[in-house]
This record gives sequence, structure tokens and C-alpha cells, in this order.
Amino acid sequence: MWKIIRATLLDKRLISVGFLLLGVVFLDFLLPCGLHPIVSELDILEHFLFGFVLSEIVSKTATLMALDELPAKKFGQKDSRRVDLLIRLLGFLLIGGVLWELSELFVFPLFGSKPDPFFSLPITLTNIDGMIDVAVGAVGCVIAWYLRARSRSENL
Repeated sequence: MWKIIRATLLDKRLISVGFLLLGVVFLDFLLPCGLHPIVSELDILEHFLFGFVLSEIVSKTATLMALDELPAKKFGQKDSRRVDLLIRLLGFLLIGGVLWELSELFVFPLFGSKPDPFFSLPITLTNIDGMIDVAVGAVGCVIAWYLRARSRSENL
């Protein structure tokens, strides 16, 4: 457990993006009317940064716990980059997609916030916000994967 915390805290890029995410979220909650009336696209930025940060944490955790070896053996993948992308996306979709959206549905109303109707069918323009949130977070996840692979190749 300490290895995961240490690896996370020593990653300057992860820490800076994480603080940016926390700063935007706290600023949004601290202002009386929030930042959404001023910057309506703020939700997109928050979900992108959340996907980025969560992707990095999931990847580090899987690597340090040797969980990345299991899909490599199971699916016969020799390319560690593909396994890393699979782990990042799976981790993001499970943690970010399901848990975050469920918390919006069940926990946010406790704080007086109205939940987005993410799980209602049929999907229309009035309830597509949850789908967009998950898609933008997945894009953040893929960008984190791409930048990590690119920084590793530059260091070689």
C-alpha cells in the first residue's frame, strides 16, 4: 500500500493535474452560484481531469501490485502498452463511470444537488449529460495513457 502512495506522490504530473482538478472543484463549490453559470463547459474539464488522474492511479496500482501480468497472460498480450490501456479503461469505467455516476445519483442529493438522470431510458438530449461525462473521462484516460507512453519513449 505504501508503495502505491509513494509512487503517486512522487509523480509530479499526476500531483499537478490532481491539484488542478481539486482546485477547480473546490472553487466551483465554494462560490455561492458556482462557476457553471460563468463557464458552462466546466463540467467537461472536471470529468476530463478526473479521467486523467484516475487513469494514472489505476495504472500505477496495477503495475505495483503486478495486476498487469494477469491480462497479459490471460489474453496472450505481449505488448505491455495495450495491457496498460486495457487496465486504465477498465479501471476508469468501473470506478469513474459506475461509482461516480452512482454517487451523483445517491450522494449528491444529500448535499442539495439535483442528480443528472444518467440511468433513465430512453436517452434523449435532456439526459445525455451522464453519457457525455463518462465519454470525456474516457478521453482523459486515453490521453493520460498516450502521454505516459510518449514520455517513456522520450526517456529511453
